[in-house]
Amino acid sequence: MAETKLPSTIKFYHEKGNFFRVIHVDGAIGGLTPTRDIFMSLYSQRVAIPRIIEQRVSLEGQVGEEVHREGKDGIFRELEIGVVLTPTTARQIAEWLIKQATLVEQTITPQTEINKRKITQ
Repeated sequence: MAETKLPSTIKFYHEKGNFFRVIHVDGAIGGLTPTRDIFMSLYSQRVAIPRIIEQRVSLEGQVGEEVHREGKDGIFRELEIGVVLTPTTARQIAEWLIKQATLVEQTITPQTEINKRKITQ
C-alpha cells in the first residue's frame, strides 16, 4: 500500500462571516460547560445611560440646567458575544494574546508614555 506524502505547506483562506463585527472588550465572564468546554462572554462596560433627563428651558427656548434624572446607578456591562472553546483552543488563544501583549510592551518607549500622559490630561 502506497503512503500518502504530506504537503510541506498548506494555505488557509480567511473570509469574514455575515455577522462579523469589531467590538471593544473590557472583560470576560463565564465558566465550564457541562461537556467540559469553556464558555466565555466578552463584555464592554460603561456608566449606565440615563433613561430620562429633564432640563429647564429658558424663555428664549434654550435648553438649560438639568433638574431631574432617572436611570440605573452603577456600571453597565453589555455582553457582546459568547464563545465556546475547547481547553486546547483556550490555551492557544491565551498564548497568542500574551505574545501580542508582549509585542506591544516591547514597542513602548519612555517618549510614548510621556505622549500618552499628555493626551489623557
